[in-house]
Amino acid sequence: MASRSSDGTRIQAKLGRADDAAAADGSAILSHEQAKEAARSWLRSLKTGGEAAPALTVNDALDRYFGARAAEGMKSIDDAKTRAAFHIRPKLGSAKVADLTIEKVRAWRDGMVTAQKRLRTKKSATKANTVTVDLSDPEAIRRRRDTANRTLTTLKAALNWAFNNRLVTDDAAWRLVKPYRGTTAARVRFLSPVEQKALIAASNGAIRDLVSAALVTGARFGEIARLRVSDYDAANKSVFVAESKSGKPRHIPLPAGGAELFGRLARERPGSDPLLRQENGAAWAPSTYNRPWKALLAQAKLSDVTLHEIRHTYASTMVRNGAPLIVVAEALGHSDTRMAEKHYAHLAPSYVADTIRRLAPDI
Repeated sequence: MASRSSDGTRIQAKLGRADDAAAADGSAILSHEQAKEAARSWLRSLKTGGEAAPALTVNDALDRYFGARAAEGMKSIDDAKTRAAFHIRPKLGSAKVADLTIEKVRAWRDGMVTAQKRLRTKKSATKANTVTVDLSDPEAIRRRRDTANRTLTTLKAALNWAFNNRLVTDDAAWRLVKPYRGTTAARVRFLSPVEQKALIAASNGAIRDLVSAALVTGARFGEIARLRVSDYDAANKSVFVAESKSGKPRHIPLPAGGAELFGRLARERPGSDPLLRQENGAAWAPSTYNRPWKALLAQAKLSDVTLHEIRHTYASTMVRNGAPLIVVAEALGHSDTRMAEKHYAHLAPSYVADTIRRLAPDI
């Protein structure tokens, strides 16, 4: 590689050997794209009068991407950070982005499907708790491929951010690796009216307030846990969700029972207090509701129900009662109706039937 200084002096540097006879290693032997990236880095170092900046690694790209998303106020990066920590950083974190190839990214994606599944592990444990996946089970493979697709999306988002911000010069290595098809199951679990009544009847105290709040708002647990007394608007009978997964704040109108619930919870309390509290008066946290929730399910004789499925129950109930999907999407805090259509459109049979009867040929 050669260039000239400001006074016309010829400057030369050896970047490495071409990969004609041996495979590129990103250091002594360079592929065509690696050589171009090395040349650009060398030229930048000449212009600044210093050493070439270190090559961007996948870890660097993830850190910068997550930092940018956090600065934008997005709340949905926590799940992506966890996926990156478990699935991306251990295998690809130290790799230079310029060294990634289609084969490497595809092999990493496929490896997530066959790898052992990580289970919840104590912080004090010296070894991760894992279980072998039954690769003969089609449903198990579907779930693992779905996880691989979600993680691939996180990796692509970080690398695309780096590419769009001109930190790397080529995106082919990850752009050309496609997700698995047919992996997402659209079926969701929601409680029937009888199950809803059983759940409320079996509950009492703080866990009853938490479940009731979820049923009348459709909000995520994190959104409910962050509510403050000042977020309840008694005049308009609504509650304000300031921080959501999508980063989009919203007001949720409340039915009569919901307004009564939140009015009682907010009565004569400082606006900065948590609106919903545990029995000890502290705010709810993800690690604090599991025990009372499981006890409640046992008391109500329900199984395989998560607190998040109350959100699905809220949405499905509205759809069954005739609410347009755009209204349901707005209430849930979605940016459009795609997720509502995917999960709840089939619950509006009267709308589908009425449309077919109105538009289909009639003899």
